[in-house]
Amino acid sequence: MDRTLAIAFAVVVGACSSWPATGTSLSAQIVMEDGSPYYVPVTATVASGNPIRWDNPTPTHHTVTHNGCVEDGHPCLFDSGPVPPGAQFTIPGLPAGRYPYHCRIHPIMRGVLTVTDAAPAPSQL
Repeated sequence: MDRTLAIAFAVVVGACSSWPATGTSLSAQIVMEDGSPYYVPVTATVASGNPIRWDNPTPTHHTVTHNGCVEDGHPCLFDSGPVPPGAQFTIPGLPAGRYPYHCRIHPIMRGVLTVTDAAPAPSQL
């Protein structure tokens, strides 16, 4: 399985809310790339409250900056600062919503994180 397909699979599995709750937190993983589409996957979906991690396997510094950090009157919900080569940036989770983000160093790098409401845990009889 190639890396892009494996990452997309991990994000889809992380967003799947029909699995029973076992106390294991499913997360989204996004990879920073030097070429288009730059963030892989460019649009990721995860259930609210689950961690989201960006990995930087490139030889270049990048950032993961919520667009609200540079827009007047909008809250800044996450900003990694420079993420060095081989490092990662993780946030613990966000409430449901749509979160566009970009790299401050390379403004052409853009992605969207969609956070969905977490499914309720199965009822205990």
